[in-house]
Amino acid sequence: MMNEIAPAVVSAELLLAADHLNRYPGELVTLHLRFRVPEQPGVVLQLAMPRVMQAEMYDLPPGVPHTLPSVAEAGTDLLVLIPLADYFAVGEMYEIQIGARLKTFYANQHLLVDARLVLPDEALTLAEASLRLTVFGKAKYLQFLPEIYESDDFTSRFLMLFESFLKPVNQQIEQVDGYFDSDLTPPEFIPWLASWVGMPVDDSIPLDRMRTLVRHATTLFQRRGTEQALHTYLEIYTTGQVEIVERRAANFVLGANTVVGNEIALGTKNQPNTILVRLRVPASELERTRYSAETYQRKISDLVRGVIPAHVLYEVECAFE
Repeated sequence: MMNEIAPAVVSAELLLAADHLNRYPGELVTLHLRFRVPEQPGVVLQLAMPRVMQAEMYDLPPGVPHTLPSVAEAGTDLLVLIPLADYFAVGEMYEIQIGARLKTFYANQHLLVDARLVLPDEALTLAEASLRLTVFGKAKYLQFLPEIYESDDFTSRFLMLFESFLKPVNQQIEQVDGYFDSDLTPPEFIPWLASWVGMPVDDSIPLDRMRTLVRHATTLFQRRGTEQALHTYLEIYTTGQVEIVERRAANFVLGANTVVGNEIALGTKNQPNTILVRLRVPASELERTRYSAETYQRKISDLVRGVIPAHVLYEVECAFE
């Protein structure tokens, strides 16, 4: 008899995130849940949050009725329960958004939100994720006003409006150092950051390679014209294996009877000031760029020409594996 192939075991996966981790009383926070449905029957997605949070909005996958979620009380928490049996396929990944209003009193506090994939009948948790929301009871801008306004509730709530409007701008200012980091800066800032270091932007390569080139730009320019700089540049650009052969005059000898003059060549079979660049590039590069092998090699030749010294002659050989 042939051995039967055992079905793959689908494990539970669960991620939880929020659009804002710092809020004020009365504001809406959107919770993002991403999960993979496990193979166990009867699994329920459970979101536990303090009673001072009130679920107001559900963004469910297509085909899932908005009446499916239910709310229950458990101690000091509210539980949002979403059964996965009827409308979610085993092994598939889904995303759900839940909007919750903060009905808190005006005091600084931390709220714990917990998400789980559970089997209620067996009291078993298959996956779990949590996050902490910070609620500020007073406006931060009060510190810039005279002390008499510290106890004025109206002024505090009035300033909270401006803080909410200006929060995206303040976050950009607080995280401005990230815009100067090639690994953290947004994709649209890569050309701007590359222009600071004189690195040409090539839209034909993936974003992660462009980030790496910008990160190494200073080192590459310090060693510009050397074999090491060319090797590093091509290795990052192509993710392939690079071999550079430098041709030098191997038999340049001057003796007592040596005569140097017009039409006298130094050495034989020498090709000084020339290099051979061999590349072994993944074949997937042609599929990604939609270039022919000749076009890709011609593009690499143009890159080499811009990196090596002007008096050096070169050859490029590309092999796709």
